[in-house]
Amino acid sequence: MKKIIITLCLTVAAVTAAAQAPLSFHAKAGIGTSNFYGKHSGSETMMAYKVGAGVEYELNKTWALQSALEFVSIGGKKEVDYGAARATMHEFYLQLPVMMAARLPLGENYHASLAAGPYIACGVGGKTSGKVTNYSSSAYDDSYRFRIDTFGSMAHNNMGNKRFDAGIAMAINFEYHRFIIGAEAQVGLVRVNEQLRIMYEQEGLGNFLPRNLATFFSVGYKF
Repeated sequence: MKKIIITLCLTVAAVTAAAQAPLSFHAKAGIGTSNFYGKHSGSETMMAYKVGAGVEYELNKTWALQSALEFVSIGGKKEVDYGAARATMHEFYLQLPVMMAARLPLGENYHASLAAGPYIACGVGGKTSGKVTNYSSSAYDDSYRFRIDTFGSMAHNNMGNKRFDAGIAMAINFEYHRFIIGAEAQVGLVRVNEQLRIMYEQEGLGNFLPRNLATFFSVGYKF
């Protein structure tokens, strides 16, 4: 009987401690837009999305440390020399943000938070497709389409993008019970492609040194 009582007490204590632990987990998904930015490196926007799972560690009632592992699809559309070349670039990344969040209670069951911090990302795939037209040719439609891997050296018939990216991530979230609704943005600080500038200096891309920029509307759930 004593063993049963002791076991029950230990079980209750363990459950109580877990409920009061400052560590929590969540899943999130978001949809939005992305493009490239930088001097002479802007592009049209395209649809972007992200999914991931994360963890939050509460330092106190106001501050929390957040991180996650996310799969992100971003990119941009670019037209060069008045339509002589058009391309749509897709980049798939595995991404790891680390953000500090400030929490503001708004009521008994809901609050807001503002978070910011760095992120690093590794390119895991993506295709770049488009069309190149030779207007100097006497042919009526001297053009060709292409579809190549986004990441990898142009010397190996890829688009030339670097796999490494890093930048600053920011988010504002509203939580009601376990549900999360928010808006997020990430600003890349790495020039994701420098080979286009080297290989096409005479084709209007001499200063094309793009960086990633993306915004998302996200929803999530805390476990």
